[in-house]
Formats: sequence, structure tokens, C-alpha cells
Amino acid sequence: MTSPIHDIRAMLLQFERSPLKDLYFRSADWSLFLARPDGGANPLLALEEQAVEAVVASAQAIVSQAPHLGLFEPCCAPGDAVKIGDVLARLDVLGRKTEVVSAASGIVSAVRAAANDLVEFGDELVEVEAA
Repeated sequence: MTSPIHDIRAMLLQFERSPLKDLYFRSADWSLFLARPDGGANPLLALEEQAVEAVVASAQAIVSQAPHLGLFEPCCAPGDAVKIGDVLARLDVLGRKTEVVSAASGIVSAVRAAANDLVEFGDELVEVEAA
């Protein structure tokens, strides 16, 4: 088992060698966000702001998006009732899972990816009709 320091060093090396402008990683114990000087704003904060604005603006459908690349594992199905913060799906990257949570209470109207699909940052995953 490796320590978080070793994991971070390995990720930094991979990030340095990659063409990526930003990288976000979250585990049960810690999270890490990296951005290059020429990179944009933190995409996760932008997604959270969009979700909050959408919920406040009206009672329409809220679509959860992938926070990063990974294998999609749905945790809900169309017709399921969900509350804010409920886990809609998980994204698996090399055995590490990130939860995608609901930004609104309501009914799941669509799951837009199939189990084990490879999804990328920003892909639409689950649509919830706000209650």
C-alpha cells in the first residue's frame, strides 16, 4: 500500500508529462486539484455553480456531468426518487471511485450513459426532474 505522498508524486509526474491543463483527484481521505498557469478556472467549481444556479432559477431538469474521465457505474434508474446529495453514479479510474451526487431533489428522468461506458469530463450522465 502506498502513502498519499507517493501517489501525489506519481500523479505530478504523469501530469507534468501530459498535455492536460488541469487535473482533479478525490479519494475518501484527500483531494488534489492541479492546474497549469495557462489553464482555465477550476471546472469542478464551475459545475457546482451551474448546478446551484439551475436549481434556484426554476424547477426544470438538472443534468449531472462527469467531473473527470472514468468508467461509468450508475447507482440509479429512471423513475427513482432522489434527494440533494444522493449518489447518482460513480466514476471508476484505476480502481478509485468518485461519486456523482444529485444537485436537486426530484425524479431521475434519464440515465444518459450505460454501465461501464468510458465517459469524459463534462459528459452528461444523469438527468433529474427537480421537484
